[in-house]
Amino acid sequence: MKRNGLRALGLVSCVVALFSFLGMAVDLGGIVANELVEEISNAAGLNLVNDYIDDYTVEELTVLAEKGLTPGIKLAADRALFKLSGGLIALIELEDEELLTMAAAGDLDAADAYVFNHKADYKKPAFVEEDIAAASITRIDDEGEEYEFAIGDAVLTALGKLLGGFYGPGSPVGMKTEAELLDLVVGDSFGLRVAAATALTTYWIIGSDLTIPQVEAEILGVTLVHPEYALAYQGFLTYLYSL
Repeated sequence: MKRNGLRALGLVSCVVALFSFLGMAVDLGGIVANELVEEISNAAGLNLVNDYIDDYTVEELTVLAEKGLTPGIKLAADRALFKLSGGLIALIELEDEELLTMAAAGDLDAADAYVFNHKADYKKPAFVEEDIAAASITRIDDEGEEYEFAIGDAVLTALGKLLGGFYGPGSPVGMKTEAELLDLVVGDSFGLRVAAATALTTYWIIGSDLTIPQVEAEILGVTLVHPEYALAYQGFLTYLYSL
């Protein structure tokens, strides 16, 4: 009986330790307050946006977005401000010139809005791939004349995310295998790396058995050498943290 009692006590201790570990793994407030690895911190921060809206004033969020102690704090505050300001809906009402000027200054949301407004120009993945490869976009002005302008990383990121939808599982046109995406995500083209990262996140959400600690470990292994690969894991980790 004594031996069985010790076994039972040991089992209970293991279960308590396991649940304590799991609790720590999803302590988003603790992660975002202390984690300095950008992708892990950001994954936690993205799950705290609504909490930040409830807990902080606009003035406080503005300070946190600029001076937060971790990437996740800055991102959570930034996304809270974006949501409070009307999000993408407010941006898509702006003229192309204004959106492109903002995107050239590094505004990823403006770039997303610009690409959203021109989705009709990107009905096939090849059209997106062409603009990514050229790092420029050709448009027709009010007088019917073609003109071309260079695009920076913000618009390339937005185009990459759009292309990732074509590359992802179940896409009726342009779908790539996970193996193909793993090659692209470490390739030479920034826009294609973003596309691959976007599609890989979807693949993993649908079918990966990786646990939170495993994904965090994968991020640590690639963050310094393959940031878009780490970004794909960030998207998956954001999903896992939300469960």
